[in-house]
Amino acid sequence: MKKLFIILLIIFANYSYAQNLVPNPSFEIKSNCPQNANQVNLLSNWNQPTAGTPDYFNICDISNNVGVPINLVGFQYPKSKDAYCGFYLFVENLPPYNYILREYLQVELIKPLVINKMYCVNFYLSLSDSSQYAIKNIGAFFSNTQISYSTMYNLPFIPQVSNSTNNYIDNKENWTLIYGSFIASGDEQFIIIGNFNNNNNTDSLLVGGAIMGAYYYIDDVSVYPCDAPVYIAEAGSNQTICIEATDSVQIGSTAHNEYIYWWTPATGLSNDSIANPKARPAITTTYYLHQKDFKFDETVDSVTVVVEDCPVNNLIIVNAFTPNADGVNDVFHIKGTNIKTLHAKIINRWGQELYKWDDAQGGWDGRYKGKDVGAGAYFYVVTVTYNDGTIEEKKGALELVR
Repeated sequence: MKKLFIILLIIFANYSYAQNLVPNPSFEIKSNCPQNANQVNLLSNWNQPTAGTPDYFNICDISNNVGVPINLVGFQYPKSKDAYCGFYLFVENLPPYNYILREYLQVELIKPLVINKMYCVNFYLSLSDSSQYAIKNIGAFFSNTQISYSTMYNLPFIPQVSNSTNNYIDNKENWTLIYGSFIASGDEQFIIIGNFNNNNNTDSLLVGGAIMGAYYYIDDVSVYPCDAPVYIAEAGSNQTICIEATDSVQIGSTAHNEYIYWWTPATGLSNDSIANPKARPAITTTYYLHQKDFKFDETVDSVTVVVEDCPVNNLIIVNAFTPNADGVNDVFHIKGTNIKTLHAKIINRWGQELYKWDDAQGGWDGRYKGKDVGAGAYFYVVTVTYNDGTIEEKKGALELVR
């Protein structure tokens, strides 16, 4: 029981901080794969508020009946992920019945709307290939209670948000964004999407198709406070790695709740669907971070990971020098490749420190306190840090010749 309580608490916490108040907004969560039309009941959270029967389409159906992208009313890829829904928003009057069919989708919001707060509403529509008509009239009605009518006609409500462009939604190739905003009266907790006009008050345009009506796919529904913060994609700063190295670098930035991430290309990434994967490409690669926010707007940013043939870590130390002012081998230097920092010191046979330096260009000229020391054996202790972070310490004997 305690474990269940913790899980429920986590779910509630996520919902409490959700920007998008629509659960299952892109119709991905389901109890089973749809096989036939009229199976919105398989969806989590969503339902039909009238006798009109919307359809559920998912890539998991392989019959091409309610599949993606091919299905019984046309061809369309999802706006996001693997699924979408579809419904009739208009059917031509057919004598002698003057048949008027309306289908709607309804979902309970994660939490009620706050009085006098402005909310933004987005969803995407695409006209099916088979539709003979396109219409302008589509809206979202917010209700304090769940709607349930036995009718197949239009619902008697005035939507708070309608197609603000006042254009015919006639694109069969791509998705059209429907958006708007309104100030909540308070406690609205259900959203119903559809055409609330009868046929006489519906603006229809003949576009050609087999179905005597307007059938639309719908995807990516969002309802959110208009003042909710929005973040754009940040792929991070360009980085460099060595071709010989086995480590990786982290790219991207902090993940945000309800955001979707994917990287292209995926080659060399630890995970191509998180905000901040580790990258270890074999060659110099520019990665593109695609990010969708809670209202399904996409932004893109890029980062380049440069792969270089870096020098091998190496220390070069001679074991003798001749500080006689002839310009040849007068100074004892510590040399090497790929060195970032260096600390060195010279000691005599009694352990007395004679000289030290912290500059890779520095060295010992055979003097102690400004005076020449005698010929003989001395000792060096050197510690270097290489550019790849490796640390090496080395000790040895040095012969001073005069």
